[in-house]
Amino acid sequence: MLEGATAPTTAPTAADDRDEFGRPKSALSWWQLLSVTAYWLAITTLWGAFTFSVIPRLVESKGVLGSSTHPLAGLAIGVITTAGVLIAILVQPTMGSISDYTRSRLGRRKPYILIGTAMDLLFLTFAAWAFWNQNYWAFVGAVALLQFSSNFAQGPYQGYIPDLVPGRQVGIASGLLGAANIAGNLLGPGLAILFVAVLPGALGFPEITLGLFAAIGVVEVTTVLITVFFVPDRPAPATSKTMRERALGAWGTDLLENRDYVWLLVSRLFVLTALVSLQAFAVFFLENAHQMDPNQAQSSQFPIILTVAIAALLSAVPGGWISSRIGRKPVLFVAIALGVLGALILAIGPEYWMVVAAAVPIGICSGVLASAGPIASTVGGVLVFVITAMTLGSELAYRSIFVLMGLELLVGAWALRHVTEPARDRSPAPEPEVAPAT
Repeated sequence: MLEGATAPTTAPTAADDRDEFGRPKSALSWWQLLSVTAYWLAITTLWGAFTFSVIPRLVESKGVLGSSTHPLAGLAIGVITTAGVLIAILVQPTMGSISDYTRSRLGRRKPYILIGTAMDLLFLTFAAWAFWNQNYWAFVGAVALLQFSSNFAQGPYQGYIPDLVPGRQVGIASGLLGAANIAGNLLGPGLAILFVAVLPGALGFPEITLGLFAAIGVVEVTTVLITVFFVPDRPAPATSKTMRERALGAWGTDLLENRDYVWLLVSRLFVLTALVSLQAFAVFFLENAHQMDPNQAQSSQFPIILTVAIAALLSAVPGGWISSRIGRKPVLFVAIALGVLGALILAIGPEYWMVVAAAVPIGICSGVLASAGPIASTVGGVLVFVITAMTLGSELAYRSIFVLMGLELLVGAWALRHVTEPARDRSPAPEPEVAPAT
């Protein structure tokens, strides 16, 4: 049985303490559940800061395109945020599979989390240099390297849920992951707005912008220490598999033979592509559709981010709890419908307060679904380029992104209808235990 999370590793759990799916039977305390999900805060803080604030500011800087009204501005965002996605797609499951078979004194997951975090800090320094020097292509390279290092750690890290969380607590753990995701998407942009748009002008000290990258590093180091010292881990059982066989283990399933899984992937692709649209284009949307200057747009997006975060945080854990009782699909359909409503308000609303109001249903949708996909930045960027090239205006171009967002959500819902949800255990989930005082 897992104890009160006071040691970095634990002995292997006895086979009779695990269910037929290999999950432990013993309930985790709230502290253990929070510790297991802490590192996700660092991941989303990093990408929240970059996506909402850092990347738009770099693209519209004088050293790159000079303005968000440039026809290539949206596409330039897409190139940066999509850089390294192929690397991430390959690295994350591969490293997760390798860690499944790793035997070390730290356990099977922690060595890769530590190495990935160390690389993150190095590549963050490179990104800071590229941003300060307004070197677009160097920043693209830095983002690609960060995708590699982040997913080097993230693949093994995601193994903690099946390793440590009992089946009937998976809904609660998923909700806490969603909460960490939204909290990071609030903390990251908040730090970025402070260091990029507020402090340089207030203090007359532009170099303070580089403090953002140091702040992100502090968040990452703090959460990795929580993971190392308070999350149980254990070495993998002995195996005769070669390193190549371990790495390829994540790619051995013939997906086309599992139609439900294929439909689920299609639904997830479209829904998460839609949800990232507000992240990627919030600043340029406010500049072009609501005629704000760059610093005003940076600051004015924070009430939107805060509204999304509050709505998402309030819905993330209940969404996981409700889905564990009535099934995942009904909850997802409601969430998608709210996302479509928010997208429609963004596309046609003439006033700024309507943008903030639209953040409520989008936040609930994001909290229940709790993820995002960078492909939206490329699709949206191409759409902006086409509309501005047709001389239809940058305002229409950025509003059209949210029309596309609504359509993507509807396609995601259509694909989800084809997924057969497996029967689930309807018995109540155990309440997390209170960790013993130490």
